[in-house]
Amino acid sequence: MTRPLHDIERALALHRLGFNHCEVARRIGVPRSTLRAWVAPNYHRMPRPGCFRCDIEVTCDSENYVYLLGLYLGDGSLAAYPRGVWRLRIFQDNRYVDLIEICVKVMGGISGCRVQLVQKIGCIEVAAYWKHWIHLFPQHAPGAKHTRRIRLQTWQQGMVTANPKAFLAGLIHSDGCRSNNMIKHRTSDAAVRRYVYPRYQFTNASNDIRGLFTDTCDLLGVRWTQTNARNVAVSRRADVEFFDTFIGQKS
Repeated sequence: MTRPLHDIERALALHRLGFNHCEVARRIGVPRSTLRAWVAPNYHRMPRPGCFRCDIEVTCDSENYVYLLGLYLGDGSLAAYPRGVWRLRIFQDNRYVDLIEICVKVMGGISGCRVQLVQKIGCIEVAAYWKHWIHLFPQHAPGAKHTRRIRLQTWQQGMVTANPKAFLAGLIHSDGCRSNNMIKHRTSDAAVRRYVYPRYQFTNASNDIRGLFTDTCDLLGVRWTQTNARNVAVSRRADVEFFDTFIGQKS
């Protein structure tokens, strides 16, 4: 259907006055695609780059990816949206402002998309929409992670092996902590002495994800102990000091 010339002229006039395409289209009563053909007939939407898994021209900061992988496995999720879009969500405690900023920087740097911060009860949801998240996190599947098998693909394992510190940092920054542990020791004279020492602890219900944590510790020669069904602790002084060099206290 051919629009009257005065509609086109009015649309161009409104556009020159600074009205955006949505407002002009609403006032004239035409689709935005039609308006775009009037205002910018030579316009072509530039294709967005893919990810390093599907576009050979895209490079990847492997250290940042491995860190984000640790965050995702620890306390992240993917959700499908229309038109093949995925939403990656990472949850961080409100108290840890620095970790929230790091997560935003890494997520935005990898995807090139706008990162949203959504306030939840006691935590911040760091999220971004992107079609390629599913390529980067093939571990996604229906159901909670601890109810299904979690295995790294060969290319992921190679990146983790090359960047083990970043992977452990991501896991600890999402599902771990550095805290002081206290033990009581009764001496021969019946006195009770208390020993307080720092340790790192990683907590996850998935046997497979805990296994990824302990395997990476083994790769770095870090001694660990499983304190109960869901918790792995790193307590040896030399190992705690080593973790301090690239993980440290949450802040």
